[in-house]
Amino acid sequence: MALPAVFGVLKNNFATANLTDVVGYAEEKCKLLPWFVAAEPYSSGYTYHDIILITSSVTTVMCLIFTVSLISVHLSSWVKPQEQKQIVRIILFPTVFAFFNLYAVWFYKQSWILLPFPELYETFSLVAMFYLIVIYVAPQDATREDYFRDLTRLHRYGSKKGTLKHSRGSLRWFHVLWVCVFQVLPVKLATSLVAWILSKTMCPLKYQLSPVSLAIEVVESISTTICITSIITFATRVAPDLKGTKTRGKMISFKGIVGVTLTQAPVFAGIASYGVFDRTIHVSVLDFTVGTPAFMTCCEMFLISFVFLWTFTAEPYLNLMGTLPRCRSVPGAFLEVLDIRDIMKGVWYMVKIICCFGGHTQMDHAEKGLDRDADMDIGGSHDEYRTK
Repeated sequence: MALPAVFGVLKNNFATANLTDVVGYAEEKCKLLPWFVAAEPYSSGYTYHDIILITSSVTTVMCLIFTVSLISVHLSSWVKPQEQKQIVRIILFPTVFAFFNLYAVWFYKQSWILLPFPELYETFSLVAMFYLIVIYVAPQDATREDYFRDLTRLHRYGSKKGTLKHSRGSLRWFHVLWVCVFQVLPVKLATSLVAWILSKTMCPLKYQLSPVSLAIEVVESISTTICITSIITFATRVAPDLKGTKTRGKMISFKGIVGVTLTQAPVFAGIASYGVFDRTIHVSVLDFTVGTPAFMTCCEMFLISFVFLWTFTAEPYLNLMGTLPRCRSVPGAFLEVLDIRDIMKGVWYMVKIICCFGGHTQMDHAEKGLDRDADMDIGGSHDEYRTK
C-alpha cells in the first residue's frame, strides 16, 4: 500500500490499517502516527493510559515515602558507614526505578530517552549488594585478601562434594567472581551508549521495533544474569560467616525484583519487535509496549520498597548507637553515599585482575601483591573499626 493511501486509511479507520504498512509509513516519515497512541475511553470515561498513569503515580509516591523514611533512619544512625553506604544505595533502587518508569508512562514519546538511566542504576545497586557481602565477611581492608587466601576451596558437586578441592585458598576464585560482578557496569554502559546512538541516528520508533533493540536487551540480560549468579554463588560460599546479617532476606528481596525486571524487558521488546500484540479499541500499541511494562514496574517497586522496610531495616544500627559513635551528620552521610570512588576503584581492580589472567606466573604475582594495594579499599572510611 502506498504511503498516501496508508495515511488515508489511518485518518478514517484505525481498525482496517495494516501493521506493516503503518510501521513502514512511520519509519519513512519518522513520525509517531495517531495509530500508535489512539484509544477510546472505557465506559467510565477514563482511557487505559489514564488508569495506568493514576495508578503508577500513587504507587510511586508511596514508594518514595517508604524509601525516604527508611533512608532517613539509616542516615541518622550512621555508625557503620561501610555497610550502610551500600545499604542506602540499594534502598534507593525502587524509587529511582519507579520515578523513571512513571515518566515513561506519562510521556510515551520521550520515554526512550530516560529509560536507560534506571537500568544503569540497577547495575550500580548490584555492585553495592556485592560490596555489602564482602564487607560483612571481611570488613577490614588490611586483612581482606588474607581472608580469601585462607578460605578453603571445597568440591561443590559429585561424590567429592564437601571435600577439600586444593590447598591454595580462594583468592583466585574471589578474583573470578569480582570480574563476573563488575563486568555488568562497562557492559551496561556500552549497550546503553549504543542504544542511544542508534536511537539518534535511526528513527527512534524504527529502533525500538527492530531486532537490534531486542539483541541489546538480550545482551544486557545475559550480563546481568552473570552478575546475579556470581553474587549468589559468593553469598552461598561465605554463608557461615554471614550469620546475623540477614543476608538471605536481603538477597531474596533485592535479587527477586531485579530478576523480574530482567525478564520483563526482553519479553515486551520481543513482542513489540515481532508484532505479536494487536492493538485494540481501548489499548493502543504504545499503551502495551511502553505503558504496560512501565506501569508494572511502578507497582513492583512499590511492593519491594515496602519489603525493604524489613529486609534492610536500620534497627541493628540503632541498637549500636549506645556503643558506637555516629560518624557523620545526616547531610554528610548522604554525601558519603553519593561518593562513588569505591565503585571506580572496583572497576579498576577488575581491569588489573583481567590483565593478570594471562598466565600462572602473573596470577601468582597478583595473589602476592595485587590484592594488597589501595584498590581493595572498597569501604572508604575506617572510623567504625577504630572505635571498637
